[in-house]
Amino acid sequence: MLLSWLTRRDTEPESDPLSLMQSYIQTDNPAYLARLVHCYGDDLYHFLLKQSDPALAADLSQQSWLKVMEQKQQFAGHSSFKTWLFAIGRNLLLDELRRQKRWVYELSEDLPAQQSGPVQVLEQDQDNLKLQQVLMQLPVLQRESVLLQLEGFSLQQIAQITAAEPETVKSRLRYARQVLAKQLGGHDE
Repeated sequence: MLLSWLTRRDTEPESDPLSLMQSYIQTDNPAYLARLVHCYGDDLYHFLLKQSDPALAADLSQQSWLKVMEQKQQFAGHSSFKTWLFAIGRNLLLDELRRQKRWVYELSEDLPAQQSGPVQVLEQDQDNLKLQQVLMQLPVLQRESVLLQLEGFSLQQIAQITAAEPETVKSRLRYARQVLAKQLGGHDE
């Protein structure tokens, strides 16, 4: 597997993603890439999983890292490494969905539930299911913007990942929040 090859450590790489990527570009040392995989691999996989199935998410995640290896010289540092990585993953996902001629994203069922008691767990599961159903009703680009925001990306980063104007992303998020608020009982945000 790709990760086992990358986890060989010749030296202890830095922890700043930009420095790690620059060091990887300059030296081709897999230890730097391994550190990036360790930092962002799960985040990328979960983002892809929320929009596909587990097998496709795993495949696209690996393809994304292969693209990072192939296209490392194209990383200019104008955005964060995570933004660049997620843009690669998103583009691979869109290409695959186009190839399959399917635009229906599936949402994962791995939303965590607080372990209070059986009634609270059941209520949390019902809330999660309702949220998943409402998210699935959103147009693809609105859903994508919401999922990226839930991943912790800023408005500007979402615009970079989706190759859209920041004002367009704002509109997508605003419309999505309105639908979510209406469908989930009138909460404001």
